[in-house]
Amino acid sequence: MTSFMNLFKRTIWLAFSMGNKVPMEGGRYALVALLAVPLTVFEIWYAVAGNFGRLELAILFVVPMYVISFLSISHAPDSYRTTWVDYLLALISLVAGLYLILQMGRYQDWIAGLDVYTTWDLVVAGIYSLLTLELLRRCVGPGISVVVWLIILYCLFGDQLSGFFGHRGLDLSYMLEGLMVTPHDGGLFSAPVQVAAVYAFLFITFGKFLEKSGGGDFFFNVAAVLAGNRAGGSAKIAVTSSALFGMISGSPASDVMTTGSITIPMMKRVGYSPRYAAAVEAVASTGGSLLPPIMGAVVFLMVEFTGISYTSIISSILVCSILYYVGIYVQVHAYSARHNVGHINAADIPTWIHTLRTGWIFVIPMGLLVYVMMSGRTPALAATCGLVAIIVVSWFVGDNAITPRKFVQGCVEVCSAIAPLIAAVAGAGILLIGLNVTGLASKLSALIFSVAEANLLLALLLATIVTVISGMGMPVVAVYSLGAVMVAPALVDAGLTLLQAHLFLIFYGVASYITPPVAVASYVASSIAGERPMAVSMTAAKVGLVAFTLPYAFVYNPGILMIGSLEAIVFDVVKVTCGVLIMSTAVEGWYHGELNRYARAALIISGLIAFSVWDVAGVIALLMVISYLLFKRYRSPGSTGILPVGPQTGSDK
Repeated sequence: MTSFMNLFKRTIWLAFSMGNKVPMEGGRYALVALLAVPLTVFEIWYAVAGNFGRLELAILFVVPMYVISFLSISHAPDSYRTTWVDYLLALISLVAGLYLILQMGRYQDWIAGLDVYTTWDLVVAGIYSLLTLELLRRCVGPGISVVVWLIILYCLFGDQLSGFFGHRGLDLSYMLEGLMVTPHDGGLFSAPVQVAAVYAFLFITFGKFLEKSGGGDFFFNVAAVLAGNRAGGSAKIAVTSSALFGMISGSPASDVMTTGSITIPMMKRVGYSPRYAAAVEAVASTGGSLLPPIMGAVVFLMVEFTGISYTSIISSILVCSILYYVGIYVQVHAYSARHNVGHINAADIPTWIHTLRTGWIFVIPMGLLVYVMMSGRTPALAATCGLVAIIVVSWFVGDNAITPRKFVQGCVEVCSAIAPLIAAVAGAGILLIGLNVTGLASKLSALIFSVAEANLLLALLLATIVTVISGMGMPVVAVYSLGAVMVAPALVDAGLTLLQAHLFLIFYGVASYITPPVAVASYVASSIAGERPMAVSMTAAKVGLVAFTLPYAFVYNPGILMIGSLEAIVFDVVKVTCGVLIMSTAVEGWYHGELNRYARAALIISGLIAFSVWDVAGVIALLMVISYLLFKRYRSPGSTGILPVGPQTGSDK
């Protein structure tokens, strides 16, 4: 009886736990390499000359990735090795996957209604659905697993519900068919998985090989030259380097691991608390998913959902993503001045001559990637050209040449690292088909809109809450997929343009990486800093507070998305920039001295005015507040609004 209870307790514990990344070594490394290298080569070939459909590509991508995922992530949080269970699940994934590959020729007939599912088709669909649920549990966490299970139960038994949330009911065979052959409505091989296969994989590979060739050091040195000699230079280096690297990696967690392993210890050495150092790195790395040209590959999914061109999206978000970093930069500056920390010795900062002499060659692959993308070619081709360019230029940078051995290592590292992404997008596919075939997506959208009662601000607040909560622990691609189905229609009905609605969701999908209680980027940063994850998450939320008010700013000031006349665009950009500057100052409470609560309140109010729809009146009020504070500062530094400068302490120091 005791043994049975222990087994029961462990089963329940495992059901609500995640696994660990397993070190790649020995025979397991060889097995993963046998799949990772051909998959990478295949992806490159597809980008250059592939001539078959995305559904088939998704299958050929998912099959080896499922096998790799089971070999890369352990089944339990107390395990750091691969057990016979993992090998068995990997084998089942491979066998069932081979069946899917052999049946690909029938898929178009299935979709057209010219063929029907056999018993074996349904069995394999069921197996892959269960494998997906297990990967979600061990790779992403129990939260999304529970949600997927609830959607499945709703699909099967929702006909038992009466009223608003009831539906006509779906049988198991119909659902299993839908999971496989309705890529437009959702399913295991739908748009989220296709984007991961076509775009995300190649861009992540590009970022990995750029790092292995020494390109990461070059971007760090550029950041050090730009910001290292300024007040709070170490934190500003973290902000700048994370932005530069995030443009390429597009993954907040991997950006934190790459740049944070250097910047967090550096910040701690010059006086920043572990909590604040980790928070700055987490927020700065998170913003990389908003920076063109890659945007964490979510931009390509947005193209799929909206039909808006790639160039229109990245040109629209450019100003807003820059303002995100302006807000962080100003906050870091104010914090460093307030606590007198962060100074770097001039001797430790590289020169422009040294930086360019040792790393100028990395501009070539970056420039080639951007050129190919802007010339109208496919993003996949652009990533491939950039990847090939990295391999070529690596032979000219000393010891960092991409040799055949390094190429294999890079392929293995990429495939094992993206296991959580693959699980999440496959799970999102299950959620999408459940939401669509039951009509739940339209019902939730209608509910959001009805609760908001056509009030735009209330609709935006509800959309923010839904997106942030659904995004906790999930990659941005998966979060956005759900938001595009559930929330975007309600926002459009409330008065937003299609572009505004979808960019709003992307911003808050990204925000979930630093939003307590599940803040993946903050958790990764906390492990490097040796600080409590929740403490880092709370501080990161403060550091990113102004940055994440920007979606409201571009809703009420569409000019910062390059919408409207030239005069309107310039007016909105200047107004919102002023708002970002003064609100960032108010959050830290420092402007040439410590600001008292009245001055901070005045700054916050004027910042909100700048973000609002008020135009001329708002600008006048804004200028009056700024002028008043400046007058008080320079007329009598110790009077109302500004406190005398002295030794400072703070909760974050």
